[in-house]
Amino acid sequence: MKRNMMLLIWAWVLALAAPAWADGKRLIPRSEQATGGYLSSQLLLKPCADIDALGFAGDETAQRSAADARQALPAGTCENGALVEKLFKARFLQHATLAMVYTPWQLDEQIARQQRAIGRCRDTQCLARELDRVIAVLAPVYLGARRQWPRGKGLCSADPRQTPVSQALALLGPDAANAISATCAESEVNAQTCRGPQGPLLLVSCGLSGNQVNSDQWLFLARKTPPEPLLAVEDGPVAVLATTCNGLPDLMTQARVSAGEQYVSYYRYDGRAYRQLYAQSHEFVGNDAHGNDLMIAQGRAEARVVCR
Repeated sequence: MKRNMMLLIWAWVLALAAPAWADGKRLIPRSEQATGGYLSSQLLLKPCADIDALGFAGDETAQRSAADARQALPAGTCENGALVEKLFKARFLQHATLAMVYTPWQLDEQIARQQRAIGRCRDTQCLARELDRVIAVLAPVYLGARRQWPRGKGLCSADPRQTPVSQALALLGPDAANAISATCAESEVNAQTCRGPQGPLLLVSCGLSGNQVNSDQWLFLARKTPPEPLLAVEDGPVAVLATTCNGLPDLMTQARVSAGEQYVSYYRYDGRAYRQLYAQSHEFVGNDAHGNDLMIAQGRAEARVVCR
């Protein structure tokens, strides 16, 4: 049983908490269906929102944030109900689609271009035109995507083999071995080996227990002794993506921050080790008419990795 669970973990297919999809197809929501999340998220999606109705009457900081959000729009935007709804639809699609794709750094660049075009608008006619362009591009992507735990080909060309922990830690040397043992503390240390695209891999992780969904994991390239460290994360398990760079696939982790928030990190191999390429937060903001969870993402680039 333990071996089967470890194969699942290091075969990179173990599912974490994810958005719930109802039986009905996904729909683009209306603004009144997206009422959850932080105030900053509400103003991101609905900059014309009535801040008092959101429960922030008398909150000077919230009032200033709302005023800043409105000031960034062309004059007359918030007085046009149809345009207000179109603005929500475009912004929702930008940030909800960002949460659905597995190359968010690429979409982030596209959204930045869209925002620059919107920012050049000085009247509501221009704003409506640019919002229509955003919706036309992103609506089919959002409606056609389905966020699932990635099931790439994996880092291993065959099923990993269970390896005695003492043997694996001895290979790593006393400093790395002591650090891993201290990190796992009361948890069991697990180790496996397999053959990867660049050579033999050593896979080490802390065991999961109870309702725990994340654990520390380490990846080493074992072409020599001691093995070369490739990746160390606190929020494993790690998923393997379809994209590759410098001979190894891109990787992703997903940490549960709370019931309504997750933190997602993407890693890319730079030829020597994996570097965090992009990070984003996923936030629950409501449900569509078919009961599907509405998740939006806000992200940032962490490093630039050149693929040769």
